[in-house]
Amino acid sequence: MVASFQFPKGMDIGMGTGADGVWRYWRPFSSDIVELGVVCGQDVSLPVHFHEEDQLTFVLSGRRRFLMKDSLFDVAPGQGVRIPAGTPHRSLSESMDIFCINIYTSPGVYDAVGLFAGMSLLLRRQGSIDWLDLAAIIEDHRCDGGMPREWTEARNASWETVSEGARLAGMSREGFSRRFRKQFGIPPQIFRLSERLNEARRLLRVGQPVAAVAAETGFSDQSHLGRCFRRAFGVTPGHYRRSVSHAQ
Repeated sequence: MVASFQFPKGMDIGMGTGADGVWRYWRPFSSDIVELGVVCGQDVSLPVHFHEEDQLTFVLSGRRRFLMKDSLFDVAPGQGVRIPAGTPHRSLSESMDIFCINIYTSPGVYDAVGLFAGMSLLLRRQGSIDWLDLAAIIEDHRCDGGMPREWTEARNASWETVSEGARLAGMSREGFSRRFRKQFGIPPQIFRLSERLNEARRLLRVGQPVAAVAAETGFSDQSHLGRCFRRAFGVTPGHYRRSVSHAQ
């Protein structure tokens, strides 16, 4: 039996690669699950980025590989990996098709180990995962937790440019960049770009027009936002906006 995922009833998400690639996102009716997505295909590589949410990735078929802080995480079928909020990571392309589910949740709210074990058991029993089954498993593995202190401090930083950050820290630009990268695993300019893209994602989720989002998040124009957004998340801002607003 071929592993599969059954989408919520009435949702026309489509799994073709098409112009928007192999990524599909949508929003469930849950306050702690910010969004879900599926990834299908071989060209699943994304550059270094991070999320405001915990990313819980579960592989149904194929494999996914992530690099986090110079460590390789190789995720086989029936396995999952938790990428904590604020953790810089990138994913690698594969030589064979993969199919996996991404669950983006409020930080520290769910027991990822137990959740993955439940999904793996369900996959072995019936060869597929239904959306209603997934929703129930996720709810069964809620736990207490909070945002890591380092992430909170970085998020509350008041600087916008590397030079400004260095000045506020009383350091040279080079010294500030070295220390920042050592602490957070990502250069400060990439960190700020990821923050702006995450803010764009949030605004798109509430239905803001793409052009307005580009202006509000500091991109030079809609095309600039589109290039950066697709590089980081695998889809264009317009496609993402349509997908995540579908269930509202």
